[in-house]
Amino acid sequence: MANEKWYERFKDDAFIRYYESGEASAVHVVRDLAEEVDTRGMWIDVLGMNTFNHSKYNKKGINWIVAELFPRITNPQYTEDKEYNRYLCWHAAHNDIAQHHIDGFVGEKYLVLCRLSHVEDEEENEYEGYEVTASQKVNKRQIKWIETHSDLIIYRIRKKGKATLLMFEPE
Repeated sequence: MANEKWYERFKDDAFIRYYESGEASAVHVVRDLAEEVDTRGMWIDVLGMNTFNHSKYNKKGINWIVAELFPRITNPQYTEDKEYNRYLCWHAAHNDIAQHHIDGFVGEKYLVLCRLSHVEDEEENEYEGYEVTASQKVNKRQIKWIETHSDLIIYRIRKKGKATLLMFEPE
């Protein structure tokens, strides 16, 4: 199939959903762009995010990400195949996070605000153009407020044109 996406080669429905939902991009944003979030030695579990189809760049935009960090248990043995390594990494993270949940571990949680600022060549780098505009540690109460008031937050973002941390607080 000529138009097959690289991640479809693994024939794993959960992995395909991970990429197509934008979660892989969200993990990239938290891991590589949110400088205030120390992800060294950690797996990133995306608890929630707000995405939209960015018509200008024909790409999935992200307004915010809520992520929880978990210590790595497994260190995959990577190969020369970059795509297969992504698949190995996803499996290791998925399994380690499940084990942490079973053990009752609760990781630090962060709110990361993001925007899509430019895309030069979508084929060259699927993560190109994302920019973190703010991030902060959050607690369970704050996450519940974000989940409950997501429509209000989206309204505030559309009204102002970009997300700010103040939009995630009650008035």
